[in-house]
Amino acid sequence: MLSVVVITAREKCGFEALVRSLKSQTYEGPFELVFVDRMHESRAGLYEAAMAEVGIPFVSVADSPTEQGPCPGGARNAGIRAARGDWIVCIDDLTALFPSTLAGHALARDAGFDAAIGSFDVQTDDTIVSGHHADARRSDPRRSDGEWCSRHFYGMHMGFRKDAWEAIGGFDRLFDGVYGQEDCDFGARLWRSGHSLGWMEETKVLCYRGAMHNDTHSVMFKRESEVPTAFVAGVPKWRNDAIIQWSEIVGRIRGDS
Repeated sequence: MLSVVVITAREKCGFEALVRSLKSQTYEGPFELVFVDRMHESRAGLYEAAMAEVGIPFVSVADSPTEQGPCPGGARNAGIRAARGDWIVCIDDLTALFPSTLAGHALARDAGFDAAIGSFDVQTDDTIVSGHHADARRSDPRRSDGEWCSRHFYGMHMGFRKDAWEAIGGFDRLFDGVYGQEDCDFGARLWRSGHSLGWMEETKVLCYRGAMHNDTHSVMFKRESEVPTAFVAGVPKWRNDAIIQWSEIVGRIRGDS
């Protein structure tokens, strides 16, 4: 089974468009929607009733925040723990699937990948931007399976085996309250732990980036100055970059290289 896991802290989160896109999937295997919602109490039962009507298995999870800002690592972990599928499809809120999206993920799973990143198009209020104009990774001449994927692992569209998520301890909650790093950290740790990663360039989702997104974006997310960092040789680093660099320093001290 495939599990589509979505996390949201928005009142207007694009749920209706997501459900319409799920109904249009060409994938014929079983799948479910797992919805992790910061506003679970205010709309309890509403989405369950809608999903029962369309006949798509649905799991509703209350996001229990530990930070004032968004908690992407903790919320993703909560949804994945509740998921029943062996392959997890993680997307952002305000995102819909193309008809072939889940079929593409099933191909990656069946090909033996432990994880994969898909591409995305962008919908604004008045147009749709596609190709490398929406997702710059598509024009990167170095794009490939493997290590390149691990360094371009974006949370708006990623897939992975649930047992791979378990093997590396899930998403790091150190990044809760901060926007845009728990996904990159996750991809890097998957690669360093020996998992196989695939680049699904033609498997896409459609991300809405219009007024409804922008109105809440600046309110929900903390300042860049609050991003968790460590200092190595006086230079600020992402936490896992610091771990990598420190291991290299220790290696040189020991004469390993």
